[in-house]
Amino acid sequence: MRQLTFIAGGSKGLGAELVNVFKQKNHQVVEFSRSGNGSAHVKVDFNQPENASKIFQQTFSQSANQQWQSINLIVNTALLPPFGSMLQAEVKTIQQHINLNVTSTMLLLKAYITAFQKLECKKTITYITSGAARRDIPGLAMYSASKAYFDRYIDTTAKEQQTCEQPIDCMIINPGVMDTDMQVEIRSQNKADFPMVDLWQELYEQGQLAKPEVIAQICFNIITQTGKNAGYYTAQDFLD
Repeated sequence: MRQLTFIAGGSKGLGAELVNVFKQKNHQVVEFSRSGNGSAHVKVDFNQPENASKIFQQTFSQSANQQWQSINLIVNTALLPPFGSMLQAEVKTIQQHINLNVTSTMLLLKAYITAFQKLECKKTITYITSGAARRDIPGLAMYSASKAYFDRYIDTTAKEQQTCEQPIDCMIINPGVMDTDMQVEIRSQNKADFPMVDLWQELYEQGQLAKPEVIAQICFNIITQTGKNAGYYTAQDFLD
């Protein structure tokens, strides 16, 4: 029996490492992003929700009538800007953030659940969250809010799935701080827009950023082995 894993936002950073790990473990991998490449890549611009939704539906429908041992969806899409006060944010930047972090992600989840709900196999949804979803970080309000939005959505969907005949296990993984391009972007902000930038610089200088390839392996273990419906996991709790 074959194993299928969809990864949204798998072109770089943690997402790219997740693609690598799941491929190494003999999963058939489909990666959704705008800038990815390789045989697993499906080009999707999450800033265009209507077009993205059509691609999600078409891609899922190609697999929905096949035999699978397991099917996984990992949602790793994230856009950080706007930084700083919302009073200074451009309308275009706000709309891009909502399109990518909220609207297209919701359409992705809707298409996945619709396509695979009735299949008789192990199925999972994993949302890659952030510590920002559960704390106040001045200058990062929209990112914190969009992550919190899906934390609550996944929690609620997990409860709804408990009454389904062929349930989908829904879980949340907080990877913690990692040595990725996203961290570089955070550290490049000026203190006026991001007052806590010194903390992120200190984490980097003290070598406290985890390697994304290590976190990807931990995520694989949680998703395929130990993770439970409605579970919330902090990946760095599993570091040796």
